[in-house]
Amino acid sequence: MSDDSDDPVMALLATQRAVLAAVENLATQVEAMQGKVDAMGETLAQLVAGTAGASGAGVGRVLTLGDRFRQATDKEAAADPELRSAQGNYMVAQAIAKGLNKGDPEGAARDAAHAREWIADQLDRGRVFAPGKVWNGEKGAVAVVEPIHEEMFPGRVRAPRQPDRER
Repeated sequence: MSDDSDDPVMALLATQRAVLAAVENLATQVEAMQGKVDAMGETLAQLVAGTAGASGAGVGRVLTLGDRFRQATDKEAAADPELRSAQGNYMVAQAIAKGLNKGDPEGAARDAAHAREWIADQLDRGRVFAPGKVWNGEKGAVAVVEPIHEEMFPGRVRAPRQPDRER
């Protein structure tokens, strides 16, 4: 039997086998990494869906009216016929939040953000808003507190009660 270690053809075949084994090993590692990337992508999609708000808007889903309200600027919401009344109520809620949190801009911002999310959630539930009301009086514009604002700020504001007209 002859020694094949000095044969260049046999050395080339051995090198090819080693390269093929390395490529197969690399392909297995790539498949394992792709599985991890896919799992991370699914987790990321779930996280994004969780941060999109109470409506659960996620990747590939049509935006709800509440989602549109959440994403719109004040100016955009005021210009959108479907969001205009909700935006008017949000403007009133901002004024109420400032009144409830005099001297505490962070508290006012927190209450206003809560009111915005509350309105968006109500839009997602199909609620239709009447326009928000502001009175212009001697002391300037005053937000009119209505029963809807009692819902936004439970236990913190009260709407004036109308006298019972049926007697």
